[in-house]
Amino acid sequence: MATFVTWRDGDQSSRRCHPINLWEPVVSTFLTLRKEEKQLPAGCDIAWLGKLLHLHCRVDMSHAVNALDHALRADPQGLAFLEQTASLYVLDAASTPGHPTTYGWWNFLNDALNEVERYESEGAASNLEGHVRLLATITRRVARRPPSSDRRLVKICFANASMTHMNLMANAQLSQSLVGSNAELRERNMGRIAAIVFDWSFHRTNSSAGHPTSAFSDPVAMEQFCGVLACNAVSSGPTAVRHLVTDWIVPGVDSQQLPPQAVVAIILHISVEARGKGCPAGTKDVISSLLPSVCKSIIGPILLESLREGDEGGSSGGENINHRIAAISLRSLESWCRANEIGAVKLQKIFNSTNINILVTIADALYSNSEAVIDAVSELIDTLLQLDEREASISQGLSIAQSLMNGVMSDTGLNSLDLARQITGENDTARPRILSEFVSAVGLQRFRFSERQTKGDVSVCRCLARTAAVVLTHAQDLIKKGTLEGSPDGLLDLLFKAVAHPSVYVCGIAVEALTNVAPSSAELSTKLLPFLQGKAIIPFHLIDNDDGGLEEYINFRERVLADGLAGCYAGCNAFFLQSCSSAIEEFCQASPTSHLPYQLEAALFCMVAVAEKAVKTTGKGDLCTQLERMISALAKSPSTTTSHPLVTMKACRFVNKYARVLPLCETNTAFEIASELAINSFNQDLSSFGSLQYIGDSSPLSEAANALKQLLCSSPALFSSPAALSALENAWKAPYDSKRIDVEEREMLCSGLCAVLISFPPDQWTASVDNLARPVIACLNIVSKEADQIMGKGNEESAGPILIRLSNEIRLLAAIVHNFMKAKTDKPIDDRDRRKALIPLLHSSWTVLTHIGDKCASHTVVTSSIGKLLTDSLLLVESEEELPLLNELVALAKTVITKSTSSSSVAPMLTFVEQVVDQHGTKRNDAIHNMIKDLILVSYEAILSSGKAEGSEHSQLIAATMFKTLSSCAKRCPLLLLTIARDGKEPGEVIHCCMEASPQTLKSNEPDAIVITIRFLAMLISALKSISLESLDDGQKQLIVPVIDYINRSFRGEILISLVTLSCCGILPLDAVTDFASLIQQILSPSQWQDVEASISAAFCTNQFLLGDEVKTVAIATFKRCIESKYPASTFADMITDMWNMHQTDDTGAIAGGEAVLQFVKKFSKDR
Repeated sequence: MATFVTWRDGDQSSRRCHPINLWEPVVSTFLTLRKEEKQLPAGCDIAWLGKLLHLHCRVDMSHAVNALDHALRADPQGLAFLEQTASLYVLDAASTPGHPTTYGWWNFLNDALNEVERYESEGAASNLEGHVRLLATITRRVARRPPSSDRRLVKICFANASMTHMNLMANAQLSQSLVGSNAELRERNMGRIAAIVFDWSFHRTNSSAGHPTSAFSDPVAMEQFCGVLACNAVSSGPTAVRHLVTDWIVPGVDSQQLPPQAVVAIILHISVEARGKGCPAGTKDVISSLLPSVCKSIIGPILLESLREGDEGGSSGGENINHRIAAISLRSLESWCRANEIGAVKLQKIFNSTNINILVTIADALYSNSEAVIDAVSELIDTLLQLDEREASISQGLSIAQSLMNGVMSDTGLNSLDLARQITGENDTARPRILSEFVSAVGLQRFRFSERQTKGDVSVCRCLARTAAVVLTHAQDLIKKGTLEGSPDGLLDLLFKAVAHPSVYVCGIAVEALTNVAPSSAELSTKLLPFLQGKAIIPFHLIDNDDGGLEEYINFRERVLADGLAGCYAGCNAFFLQSCSSAIEEFCQASPTSHLPYQLEAALFCMVAVAEKAVKTTGKGDLCTQLERMISALAKSPSTTTSHPLVTMKACRFVNKYARVLPLCETNTAFEIASELAINSFNQDLSSFGSLQYIGDSSPLSEAANALKQLLCSSPALFSSPAALSALENAWKAPYDSKRIDVEEREMLCSGLCAVLISFPPDQWTASVDNLARPVIACLNIVSKEADQIMGKGNEESAGPILIRLSNEIRLLAAIVHNFMKAKTDKPIDDRDRRKALIPLLHSSWTVLTHIGDKCASHTVVTSSIGKLLTDSLLLVESEEELPLLNELVALAKTVITKSTSSSSVAPMLTFVEQVVDQHGTKRNDAIHNMIKDLILVSYEAILSSGKAEGSEHSQLIAATMFKTLSSCAKRCPLLLLTIARDGKEPGEVIHCCMEASPQTLKSNEPDAIVITIRFLAMLISALKSISLESLDDGQKQLIVPVIDYINRSFRGEILISLVTLSCCGILPLDAVTDFASLIQQILSPSQWQDVEASISAAFCTNQFLLGDEVKTVAIATFKRCIESKYPASTFADMITDMWNMHQTDDTGAIAGGEAVLQFVKKFSKDR
């Protein structure tokens, strides 16, 4: 069927007609929508709409199914088409002139349902399951939009139509008719969906093929359609919810006319939606009043029957419809309990008047062969016990309050408190009994766990382990106190079986649970330790595994297993140390085998995992004794074992963790052996081991460097002998003898070497530092010449490796400067002596550094290292006596910045500029202030130039690059910042540019850019407060006052609008909300209401604000109170955060007027 549609292309007289499908009339009216109403994507035009029309050119599918098909194929145009259709209404005034109609999702849904039914009647529905799932998912989202929001969107559509001289708003009867037609269509669609979900035939499968008989029979789609009905009821208001449950579902269940799967799914999603932040006011009260009838008349009977039928005949294969019903019933019960904060104690009371023992029924669900059922019951038990625990905490609090208030409160107050205590106190007696029942019931599952493990059923084992972990977590206090009714042995036995399970997921669940209990029980810790030690051995079959198994195991070991070992250590530290010592001795004495290195590595891993606790809590004598045993055993171990990269890594990490304890041993033997082990690691050839040397997040050389650093720093004096110094020198020079060592390891080694050098007499420092830096500077001279040759031939693309080498060597110079200045020592040291030792190093390297800065400044990898060296060199400039050195540093920085050709190469140098400002900006020295001004202007000019080359927006580029540096300037020298400008420009040029860029930078997708902008603006406000105009002369005032006035206008204008919009409309990242709120208050505090009223009103009048007029009124009133009186910052931040949270929803029409909105108004209203 085709029709003719008029496309209005801006000119009313220019008309082109095209025959297209009936759906296509909506396209013509897309053009009538106002972009400022945010109903069209930016840049939407006829070309864009034409691309959407292309979606419908296929002849084998009708328009709705075809649109869904494109979206399923991840076609961006198809996805945008569905998104727009679900978000707005369009007016079709072309199909039938004089009789316009609206078109939106409900029309599309109606078409799609018709098409799917037609395809099924033709026998072509076998491939439409995905289409129906997508249709149901989007429909559920749209159903969250209450009818009032639907009406509002239709009216927006009418208002937009006035742009084409069809002022429908003037025809009230026509407008009302179209609004009513849309509401009627929505209800008609709900009726169709109800007919689908309550049709018994859609809940059966083709028994011969095992497939659904219809696309509507797909379990996922069916549950989503049930969710649609629930969403529609909840969004329509409490009365609709009560009507659906009491007038339709309860009678239908009683008469067995409705499919139980549909019933429990609808009940489940009613409670889920009722817990949403956008549910209408009064919904929670209705949910609370419906709870008893829902539990007793719907969930309980259906759950009992489905569990009985689900595994009938002892079948252990696959999921069946009864399993799905049972799982949804358990999820529904969990959701209703959570929505009403009902724990196991209160839930049992609800069922006392029925013949259903709900706790026994829940326990019976654990015997199901369905993963979904056991997973759901585990979640239910966790929720019930959590809520009971919360109730117990309330009871305890009331008990404490009652004891404190005796003699203080009146008799009436005490009676009320006593009554509340009695009500909540019932939980205290029932909770231990219920917990004991769960402990016993879950403990009985240990036999079934073994059975399912034998059959390879990992899923059921995981679910049983999770359930046991949940129960143990909640029962651990009763177990510790000995008040548990019965024994927890069965439950613990199940968890120990889970620890031994080969799956890291099953094992991890059990280990996490036992970790919480182990510290309080030496017996349990002693029993658990051998299990964990065995699990620490890397499974041999994973070594060459390429499917991610090794990565999963390493992640499990570093996170879960390490915590478990720490828990065991807390429960039996002496046994732990002795066990690990014995294991290391045994493995070091054993004959080499292919498995031995992995066993030794695991024993060392166990010691590394508890190092933090062992160093802090264990008696140093006992710990040293065991460490001496272990290190002595490592020294005697065959080299074939200790040279394995995994053993080398773990042995070095072991030394690293215990380095500060080793000097406390009775003799220096352990320390010397550990040092030798770390130094020898630099000389090992590990190339034959391939990828083994890179398992985990480190490498042997990295661990060796870190270990040596810790040893050098913990006792530098022990390395002062000629033999030790010679060994250290060889390790330091190894990279220059064709030994590949990453720069990070060399920096760590440098840190340790500087700790040794600083222990020498000061008169030896200059020579020692020169000896340390000599190979680095020599390498720089050689490599820079090679770089000149390569780049001189125009081969800059091939210069990458040589530039990285240059960068690394400069980093090492920076490391020498930094570590020598920061090295700690026991004796008092004059920092001037440190500076004297380092200045010759800078002089000897300055020529080559200047050359590199001049030739390689366009390469970020080089400028980042030069910036780091310059920044660290500022440690040598403490007073005005070192101004010549500061002048040299600044000159090199200006050379590099000027030669830089991109913002990315300038950015690293700004760290140096920031440090100069931070360190010297407060000094009243014209020479220093001129240096700072020159650095900022050179950086500003470089960024402007790079922006032109890169085609970037200048202001935003400056904001993103310079805000951090300018924040320091605002803090240290605000007057200088406000006047900085290039020659011939108005004073304050730089700050003007920054203020213009701020609103856009605040909207950045980069969280770091947002944080830097906020901090800059906050620092700028503080700077303005610190400036006293009375202390300025007339000339200064003439320069400063116009700049300050401009800054204040910017703050109260676009910046304030952006801050309020982004925070109150929920657009920015949550981490930034508090900072935004604080900055808003800082802007409001010194302002007059008339100065900011227009900006605040504009922010709340955007389409992005979805909370309605009540919230808007309360929020604006609160903003006004911040100006007129001192308003608590924490309360203001809470208000902003609450508005942010209410906007975090996938539905754009169901927030205003909801439960959360009314609570907000009540909480923050001035008259509360």
